[in-house]
Amino acid sequence: MSTDLGEVQISFDRSSTRLPLHATVRLEQAVLSSWNSEAYWPALAVALGLGALFGILLARSRRMEGPVADLDRALAAGEFTPYYQPIFDLRTGQITGCEVLARWVRRDGVVVPPMNFIPLAESSGRIEAMTWQILRSALSDLEVVLRADKSFKMSVNVVPKHLLSAGFVETLRRTVLAARISARQIVVEVTERDELDDLDRAATIVAELRDHGFRVAIDDVGVGHSGLSRLKGLGANTIKIDKFFVDTITVDASTTTIVEMLVALAKDFRMTVVAEGIETEEQRRALIASGVEEGQGYLVAAPLPFAKFSELVESHRHSASAAPAGDVLVA
Repeated sequence: MSTDLGEVQISFDRSSTRLPLHATVRLEQAVLSSWNSEAYWPALAVALGLGALFGILLARSRRMEGPVADLDRALAAGEFTPYYQPIFDLRTGQITGCEVLARWVRRDGVVVPPMNFIPLAESSGRIEAMTWQILRSALSDLEVVLRADKSFKMSVNVVPKHLLSAGFVETLRRTVLAARISARQIVVEVTERDELDDLDRAATIVAELRDHGFRVAIDDVGVGHSGLSRLKGLGANTIKIDKFFVDTITVDASTTTIVEMLVALAKDFRMTVVAEGIETEEQRRALIASGVEEGQGYLVAAPLPFAKFSELVESHRHSASAAPAGDVLVA
């Protein structure tokens, strides 16, 4: 309580602990008495209404912030875990590499599928931190495999925005160098969820990656944003044929024509081809007939946690050494 020129006043002071804000409210006693007698109930109703509105807005903002806050907590706790899907030779079944896929494994052991968090991670800007976390874990997991077999390759997904971000190539180079893994065994797989806004810059970055020894693959070819000019202009090493074409290659002659065309283009551009989502023996044979050499899919294995993936690789290695020449391990 303070006084000013003989008038009695009531003063309230509040300061924000988070922002550089300070508010002071002063009321003269006479005005307060008049207000109390004349407009107390209408003012109270207005105050209660504003308070309710503020509470609703606060609750809504917390609900909107909740999932992103969950991502931040999961990142801090290291809950994003790499799963591995084998990439294999279609003729022999030999596992030649793997694609690293993100899974969210909560503390209670529940595995959150990627469709439930990847889009939010991309829209909220958390996808870059998540990608680095997944990559470091994968390099640690696969250290023995990668060093024992220099032809074995590990693919990691990178969204276009991350590829074009400042310092991407240098951070990738340092991360792989710190793991003492050859850059030639790492494939940067550019996903197709977003279009590359600047193809010239992307081509420059791809060229820089290749200069350092990294390989680059274009994902979802045929259904994403990749046109023929992009396939040629980006300068990647590999194209990955989308599961959509694999699903229909045994039932639609036009699909076979498209796959054969993509294989021919890849050869002209000196690129390799990997088919995604192979589930049946018939699909494998049709892809071989179309000229595709490598693939991945449930025919060999679903994405696996590292322990099971390691067992699978070891099992295939033993089977390959024991099988007569020409035998197909996936048949």
